[in-house]
Amino acid sequence: DEAGRPYGLTANSFNSVSLDPPMVLWSLSLRSGSLPVFRDADNWAVHVLAADQQAMSDRFARPGDGKFAGVEDVDGPEGAPLLAGYAARFGCRARFEYEGGDHAIFLGEVVDFDRREADPLIYHGGRYGRVMRAPTGEDLEREGLAERAGTGLSLTASGADLLAALEAVAKR
Repeated sequence: DEAGRPYGLTANSFNSVSLDPPMVLWSLSLRSGSLPVFRDADNWAVHVLAADQQAMSDRFARPGDGKFAGVEDVDGPEGAPLLAGYAARFGCRARFEYEGGDHAIFLGEVVDFDRREADPLIYHGGRYGRVMRAPTGEDLEREGLAERAGTGLSLTASGADLLAALEAVAKR
């Protein structure tokens, strides 16, 4: 904000908009106490939290001040606070704001990007979850499932290959 205090929140909507130029959007309730700060911001950062950062997500989901107390952060090149431990981070220059029902939709141009080898924190259907990767043939063999799943799965299975193999098993 104007006094130099960092502001942050947990957003429940975020997605890419464009690749050229790279742009993302996120939304914030029109009733949020943080709304004036983000409306006045020239830039902001979006962090895709890592799977082990559920406590961070919960902290920034609560209203009020003090969210950054004890949190490792640094000022980014554009002045937005940058957190540690993320899966991905998008530094953005604010471009547009729209009203969409009871939310403000913020659209920003990505001017800085960084990612780490970490699974993202997932929140869906009112609870946290985790990324489940599609099994490969090697995974199925290691778990002793290849023989029960059908033939053709000793190689890396794509979703289509797995579906075809499971359909073949169902026809037996």
